[in-house]
Amino acid sequence: MDLRSIGRSQGRHLGELRSSGRTEVLTRLARAECLLELSKLSSLRIDLASYAELVLGIITQFFPSRACSVSIEVAGVPTIVAVHGHADDPTAPENCRTLTIGEEAVGALVVVPEAANLNATGFISEIAAQVSAGLGTIVEAERLRRQAAVAQTIHLIQLLSDHPVAADLEELVRALASLPNAIGARLEISHSTIGDPLTFSAGAPPFEQPEHVVVPGGSVGVSLRWAHSAGLEDTESLAEIVDMLATALGKAEERRLLRDEAETDPLTSIGNRRRAIRALAAAIALAERNGKSVGVVYLDLDYFKRVNDEFGHDVGDQTLISFAAHLVRMVRSSDTVARIGGEEFLIICPGLDERSAESLATRVLEATPSACAEVLPRGWTQTASAGFACYPIAGRDADSLLQAADRALYRAKNAGRNQAHRASDPPLQPAT
Repeated sequence: MDLRSIGRSQGRHLGELRSSGRTEVLTRLARAECLLELSKLSSLRIDLASYAELVLGIITQFFPSRACSVSIEVAGVPTIVAVHGHADDPTAPENCRTLTIGEEAVGALVVVPEAANLNATGFISEIAAQVSAGLGTIVEAERLRRQAAVAQTIHLIQLLSDHPVAADLEELVRALASLPNAIGARLEISHSTIGDPLTFSAGAPPFEQPEHVVVPGGSVGVSLRWAHSAGLEDTESLAEIVDMLATALGKAEERRLLRDEAETDPLTSIGNRRRAIRALAAAIALAERNGKSVGVVYLDLDYFKRVNDEFGHDVGDQTLISFAAHLVRMVRSSDTVARIGGEEFLIICPGLDERSAESLATRVLEATPSACAEVLPRGWTQTASAGFACYPIAGRDADSLLQAADRALYRAKNAGRNQAHRASDPPLQPAT
């Protein structure tokens, strides 16, 4: 028998019970089902607030009531209050029951029957006893979860000292919102290791905006929403968290500066091969997740050896510097420009398809003579050649993509220089 048939059968039997006037049987069945469902809650892996909401949901499903509420207050956990409906006098003694863990009173249950003459005094007591029976397990799990949030917060902050990423910051703000006595958090961060300023929130929005603390490389601010007025222990805990964040971001900035120094070409001040490889790997990883493309433009200054031989290495160095500055001007802030050896340069462009890569390469080549003219003797026109390739068409990893662009550059130089070729172009046919 399928579920639909079972539902129809149950409906028919309930209709027969109602028509026979056996409402007392129905009431007993509904109340027994209510207590059974409440008994199952303690086995669920849920937080205390969800437990309180589910308790109200079960009561109102099986018992006709105008209003219900659950309040729970235990040490180390924010006060929980869940309310359903409205009653003129919900605190009447016959509607209220104490919730306990062992012998300790930890809260209250209020159930206001829909009908004043509904005999529910004993049943409300049964509900309170069943909720109390599962409350100890849920409260202990909540305490452990919030204690774990402290360790998780510290762990995530320590991760930031290496290289902050958005995913770690999102996880951090969720951990902050689960700290003891906290019910919400907001994290605002502006830092050189991340890029654009970011804001993250979890749980109930804090009443106040974060107070920003200046750290090496930017600033950070944390604001927590407390379940009650913040006490001395709460404010000291928040101050320690902000101090740890500032220390971690300071270390991240130190490492960024060291990495930048190791990844910077000393002559042109743009990236070197190491930065290019890292940026390309990151761009491909992001493109794999987002289903986007990555454009790579490989460039080489034409006849550059003659510049050094005829005009000297000082003029050659100035030409390289001018060309590098020209490339930086031609690209977006999200692109990476690198000198990967001698007169060879690389542009890495996340999100760029073949048509856009060809357009970029063409514009770069057209403007190269004027960009280098000021540092070269009159009469010398500096040109460049380019090969471009795109992920995933020309290659699905950094090595294959670079090789495809390099082969395209080789074809451009063999075809006469001062031109751009794509990796997907057919190879040149030998002259006959």
